[in-house]
Amino acid sequence: ERVRFAEVVESLVRAGHRAFVEVSAHPVLAMAVEQAGEGLTVSGTLRRDDGGRGRWLRSLAGVHVAGVPVDWTTQLGAESTSPVSLPTYAFQRERYWPSAAGAKSGDVRALGQGESGHPLLGAVVALAGGDEAVLTGRLSLSAYPWLADHAVLGSVLLPGAAMVDLAVYAGDRTGSPVLEDLTLLAPLVLPEQGGVQVQLRVAEPDDHGRRGVGVFSRADDEDEWVQHAGGVLGGRATAAPVWAGVW
Repeated sequence: ERVRFAEVVESLVRAGHRAFVEVSAHPVLAMAVEQAGEGLTVSGTLRRDDGGRGRWLRSLAGVHVAGVPVDWTTQLGAESTSPVSLPTYAFQRERYWPSAAGAKSGDVRALGQGESGHPLLGAVVALAGGDEAVLTGRLSLSAYPWLADHAVLGSVLLPGAAMVDLAVYAGDRTGSPVLEDLTLLAPLVLPEQGGVQVQLRVAEPDDHGRRGVGVFSRADDEDEWVQHAGGVLGGRATAAPVWAGVW
């Protein structure tokens, strides 16, 4: 009988039938029908211990959303099948890009500094008597909660990519836009409470136009600075290497 049933289903599928509804108190043959081909709509009507009108209507809705025409008028009446307006829903969104507002607490120009323009930095200080520069900022989880996503062994660390971005930005501000090298020396850990002060020190250019750059930080309640990265900024882009052979 199973072989005969499978042959009947296969013949129906070959004839172009794509929707099958098992009318029973509980679906028994539906699984066998699903194996007859891909893209078939297979549904039961009732289920064991779930045989009320609600179950029947949910089964009808299942085939309806699959594209099978359903005459809802015979089930719900003409008045119940008229279109209704969906309830309004306020458009909600959440911004994940860092905002520069978290790094500023006032007009830095009034303190003799320049605005940084970087989300993680608050000010730029051009040192007198030379061509050095210092970029400063303060990082905390309250001002930048998205930093908490980068945690290692329970400690929140500033990602290495962020240090690269800070160094590149420091080069852009000092006319040395190429980051030729950057070595990460120590992780920059963000405390759960309070924050850390951050400095990027850019040295004067040497005879070849290269500048040293360093990333430093210290906690709010500490006096000692810790260097987290050091590298070299170049004044112009170098020629791309020519690879020998064919990859």
